Amino acid sequence: MTFDTLLAAGSLALLIGLIILVVAWLTENPIAAWVSNNAHIILRVIFGAAVLSSLIYSNYFNFEPCLLCWYQRIFIFPAAILLFTDDIRKSLLLQRQVLLLTAGGFLIALFHNYISIFPQSGIDACGTGPSCLKLYVSQFGFVTIPLMSAITLLAGILITVLVMRYPQRQIAND
Repeated sequence: MTFDTLLAAGSLALLIGLIILVVAWLTENPIAAWVSNNAHIILRVIFGAAVLSSLIYSNYFNFEPCLLCWYQRIFIFPAAILLFTDDIRKSLLLQRQVLLLTAGGFLIALFHNYISIFPQSGIDACGTGPSCLKLYVSQFGFVTIPLMSAITLLAGILITVLVMRYPQRQIAND
């Protein structure tokens, strides 16, 4: 199994997990409470893996990030660092910071995915650097680096909002 396939499969597994989480949240299934109770670990793993894979792609595989990839990194890297500084379940400030960073990065990731899906739109927001339209990774016919980034950032948004919505559940179970 190649590194690309492993990351693409992990991203799809994360997306399926997020769908299950939303359904559990809406039906008040205990899975949502479990995720909320373990959000500090789950988010550290997700964002730690995102930073590590990003660095492996650029430094080991020599994939030169486009401008939009850099912007997404500007949001992902600080979120990852912040998640290791405190317990997101107990810090309202950290919750707000992570939510702001992941939401900002997610908007850029959505735009990047739009450009990737509709290259005929003529939008190439990257200017003189590497093109935003260049696909270094395309696994399973649709999983690209911008999609993996969007899924990671969406996970950050959903899990952080879950923690903010149910603060009594995490603190009561510590």
